[in-house]
Amino acid sequence: MTDAWHGRACLVTGGAGFGGSHLVQELVDRGARVTVIDRDPIAGKPLEDMGVEDEITFVHGDLRDGPLVRSVFSEKPFDVVFHLAADPIVINSIREPAAVVDTNVRSTTTLLEACRLADTAPLFVFASSGAYYGDHFSPEPIPESHEPGPAANLYGPSKAAAEMIVRGYGRAFRMPVTACRFMNTYGPGDRHESRLVPRALAQLAGGTEYDFGDRDDGSTRLDFLYVGDMARAYMSAAEHLATGGSEIAFNFGTGTLTSVKDVAERVSLAYDGEPREPLFRGVRTGPVRQKRLDVAHAAAVLGWNATTSLDDGLAATAAWHRAAVPAA
Repeated sequence: MTDAWHGRACLVTGGAGFGGSHLVQELVDRGARVTVIDRDPIAGKPLEDMGVEDEITFVHGDLRDGPLVRSVFSEKPFDVVFHLAADPIVINSIREPAAVVDTNVRSTTTLLEACRLADTAPLFVFASSGAYYGDHFSPEPIPESHEPGPAANLYGPSKAAAEMIVRGYGRAFRMPVTACRFMNTYGPGDRHESRLVPRALAQLAGGTEYDFGDRDDGSTRLDFLYVGDMARAYMSAAEHLATGGSEIAFNFGTGTLTSVKDVAERVSLAYDGEPREPLFRGVRTGPVRQKRLDVAHAAAVLGWNATTSLDDGLAATAAWHRAAVPAA
């Protein structure tokens, strides 16, 4: 597949962030010509860790800025657009719901409109989310055919709304589009401590109490996907579109449920080999929250499977964190 990507012009929105930076590195390694749009500069972002700044074109700006986006498209045609830019932090969607919806929905529409107006519409791969399906309490894997569900915050609905707009542009204007739905991605470069693995590593490095607050009692069971597997998933989806594929959405994950308490215990072992008892102070008032995606379709159609085990992924993440964040 290396030859298929060599020389291809790719736009990665949100490419300076956690997931985007790993996709950018994979594209650069395989010979693609990459442009990144991000509203945050590279300094201090995960892309800086990759060491590929000199091999990409970086545009600093907000995707809601229509003239800026159109100017980027006027300068060069793109073969593939990977739309990862979003506000993915759940707590933001509770504190500032309107801003998160505006960021996640309007930026998607602005970008799609630029693609529609291009001389040749590029392949469009949208970073959706397992949050599309809403809250879930069954251990059974969720297929792509499952309808979007209600959620306790505005992040999932904002991604579902954006995905519907992607579908609408694809159908109305015959644009090649698809959506990638992921669950709980983790890995090197993620510094946002509202998420489980970065919070665990920050506490371990800081020598503070291994405390995960009152949002959960530790029993929630989720699927955790390594970021390198996610990068391959995006590219597999684009390759599918390039060969005439028309599937509108794919689930990606390991298909395995692991409790958040178990993950926290494994992070501790990965960090320094020391077992620790994580403190989860939440009080469960209903059934255990459980959520995993049915990934059989991605395996059958794309030939994609997650190849990084949870322990191997946590070991790589802990090694990165020890090198990047000195212990207290």
